[in-house]
Amino acid sequence: MKERWQLNAAIIGGDGRQLAVARSLAEKFTRVKVFGHPETAVADPLEWCDAIRTALVDARVVVLPITGVNSAGMVRGYRDQPPLDLSPEWERLAPGTLLVTGSLPAARREDLKSREIPVIEYAEDDEIAILNSIPTAEGAVQIAMEELPITIHGSTVLVLGFGRVGVTVARTFRALGARVIVAARRPALLARAIEMGCATVSGAGLAEAVSGADIIINSVPAMVLTADLLAQAAPDVLIIDLASSPGGVDFEAAARLNIKAKLYPGLPGIVAPETAGAILASSIPKLIDQFLLTNGGVR
Repeated sequence: MKERWQLNAAIIGGDGRQLAVARSLAEKFTRVKVFGHPETAVADPLEWCDAIRTALVDARVVVLPITGVNSAGMVRGYRDQPPLDLSPEWERLAPGTLLVTGSLPAARREDLKSREIPVIEYAEDDEIAILNSIPTAEGAVQIAMEELPITIHGSTVLVLGFGRVGVTVARTFRALGARVIVAARRPALLARAIEMGCATVSGAGLAEAVSGADIIINSVPAMVLTADLLAQAAPDVLIIDLASSPGGVDFEAAARLNIKAKLYPGLPGIVAPETAGAILASSIPKLIDQFLLTNGGVR
């Protein structure tokens, strides 16, 4: 049985995936208002708003994109539109309002905690992250096929990080005939990579692996491809950064070296928006239900 809540919800920013979430939430909430999307894309029973403040009026649950909020209070806009500035309305969030966002800077998190505003950060939810890794990996394959003059079959692919995204990326490229090398720090992860048929590297061996790679795919949300490491890379290497912003690549150094490197935020929503939207539309309402049931709703 689906839970029904006598509450209003607001969806702010994001791409088409957020509209899928909004439609799912419309089955649970009294009203669901949407800001940051084209009016033509917002159909009944959703309510389109032309201002953030209008969307937030009486909203007891506020849902932001999986890309989250940055330190300046900006959230991702629709497709190629500029980011949306949430900061003017930040102080207007009432105590007890449930904020649902992909991620949140620590300072923002502490501010909301002090104001008794609960937060669900869903980008690292296992169900969402693992399912999202599928369109992410397929998107990386698409990018490699479009950007390189060689086949993936027979190429050497260095995968940095072996978490939920890295595992799926490594498996996908290996299935296409690439020689996959996994770089990770934990011995257990390296052992799993070997079990999957991948080569492994860590520590001092990373520079040599970088120098021999046709494709480098990063999933580590910290600076791992420094200027010194990039200097070891082949000039025609392709670097695909799948980590959360700002990524794990020194992009300025890559540009100086004329190396093709790019951060790809929100890749599932770009390459497979329907599938990615269905993932969020299934998972986010369950996270909200769990919170409301556990906490007796919101104040």
